[in-house]
Amino acid sequence: MKRIYKAPEEIPLSIDAKTIFLAGSIEMDKAVDWQKHCEELLQDQFVIFNPRRSEWDSGWSQTIENPNFKEQVNWELNALERADIIIMFFAENTMSPISLLEFGLYAQTNKMKVVVEENFWRKGNIDIVCERYSVEQFKTLDELIQNLLK
Repeated sequence: MKRIYKAPEEIPLSIDAKTIFLAGSIEMDKAVDWQKHCEELLQDQFVIFNPRRSEWDSGWSQTIENPNFKEQVNWELNALERADIIIMFFAENTMSPISLLEFGLYAQTNKMKVVVEENFWRKGNIDIVCERYSVEQFKTLDELIQNLLK
């Protein structure tokens, strides 16, 4: 069985394992490729949905009329809905506006596990939302991963 699905790969209707969506900071050249780290450590026990697209073109207009962009956003929304667990990682040197949007969409679903680095510009907001809706928070990505592997 395939263990890692990257945008825009088709995700099968039936998957015989727990699934994880890797949500969070991507901003090219600002965020480290933390998704690769997650894939390596989690793929033996989970099926991974990774939105970090290999052939992303930052020149694409981010409009509903752009078929590549629309495909990407729809892939992410579908994968978020399908995922059993959503890892949400906010890297301190990023703004991550789409991650904040996704965080808001899924804060009340009991699917999220969150890491927000100490100097992330909206850490206070995230901490308060996590406290209010009992979203599990971790200090580091490795701490979150170890929690999942238990």
